Amino acid sequence: MRMVLIQFPGVVRHASVALLASAIVALAPVPTRAQQVDSARVAARAAPADTSKRLTPKPPLSPRRAFLYSFLLPGYGQSVLGRPGAGTIFVLTESIAIAMLRESRADLAEARALQRDSIVVLGVDPSTGLPITQRNSYDQELINVRRGHVEDWVAFLFANHLFAAADAYVAAHLWDLPAQISVRQGAGGPIVAARLRW
Repeated sequence: MRMVLIQFPGVVRHASVALLASAIVALAPVPTRAQQVDSARVAARAAPADTSKRLTPKPPLSPRRAFLYSFLLPGYGQSVLGRPGAGTIFVLTESIAIAMLRESRADLAEARALQRDSIVVLGVDPSTGLPITQRNSYDQELINVRRGHVEDWVAFLFANHLFAAADAYVAAHLWDLPAQISVRQGAGGPIVAARLRW
């Protein structure tokens, strides 16, 4: 079988261009009126960058570190966060509690040492020169009471450490919140006013 090719130079060229053009038009998607893009729809926008973190200054101590510092040494976290008044209160409370704990431990040691005595000498009568004695009051009940005093002061010390740590933790979160609090006398009694800027 042989193929015979007959060339018509002008007609073939125009026919092939027309055929190619019609194929492109047929294959290209042409949007119809119902497929037009809705102009009321808003295209998705990129989320704006969070600039609040750049504008917010960081506290001198993180809340966890402030909690730890004030738990170990009450008042230290407050002083770093610029709250010397609160720090002074916790240091003063700690000092008083330590002094009272030492006093209670000394009383307990005295009660334990004198428990073995049956008669306590209070002094000497100057007229007769005889010792003034009294029955020993350092019994087990007194030792239990004084042991309770020691335990109370230990619990108070622990509570002071815990309250100082919690106060420092909250202060680290709110350290940049300026607050002005005033107390003044009014007609009906004292008035407490707080002014906060947000």
